Amino acid sequence: MLKEAISSVLVDRLPHNLAVALSSLAESWSKVSVPWMLGGSCSLLVQEVELDRLPRDIDIYADIHAAKQLHAHPLGMSIDRQQVDRSGSYVSLLSHYDLEGFPVELVGGFEVLCGGALYRLEIERLLWSAGVQLELGSASLRLMPLSHELLFNILRNRPDRYKAIADVMKRDPRRHIIVLKQLLVSNIWNEEQLDKLAELLPWPELHSVILMGNEV
Repeated sequence: MLKEAISSVLVDRLPHNLAVALSSLAESWSKVSVPWMLGGSCSLLVQEVELDRLPRDIDIYADIHAAKQLHAHPLGMSIDRQQVDRSGSYVSLLSHYDLEGFPVELVGGFEVLCGGALYRLEIERLLWSAGVQLELGSASLRLMPLSHELLFNILRNRPDRYKAIADVMKRDPRRHIIVLKQLLVSNIWNEEQLDKLAELLPWPELHSVILMGNEV
């Protein structure tokens, strides 16, 4: 079930020119009937996560089939061709654009493989229904759930991010627990990552899932 829309007060946390760019993006890609979501620092900022600096770019996530269709309807100025990218532990179908002066990265079929862990981003199957709606005038888009952002930042060892994200999630555990458990059981984690999650979110509802993961 789609969570409530972000209030206009929180939208005002975004710099005006960034909000304009996101509104333009939402209007352009609303014509493409595939699910896609805003992630990264833009999504975190609007969801009340404390950041050490304002967002300087826009990160969009989609499944592979959706990313192909979105790229066929480019927004702003297309910078490169869509291609498979392998950068360290990450693999995805990537393309880049310039929109209202902001770099935009479209990430399709994102996967992380590191330290025995395997994390696959599944927008349509898992994340879309848990996304928070961001209203931008006449347009809207969905934000990546904080559960994803927490796990992703644990994977890339960013304590500055995962601690701040966990602090927000702890304000309302029931809002996050279902999708967090789904992401845990749908992917593979190592013991260190699961221990870190248990330290950040000592929720009884997670104990059995984390224990099961440690036994893999």
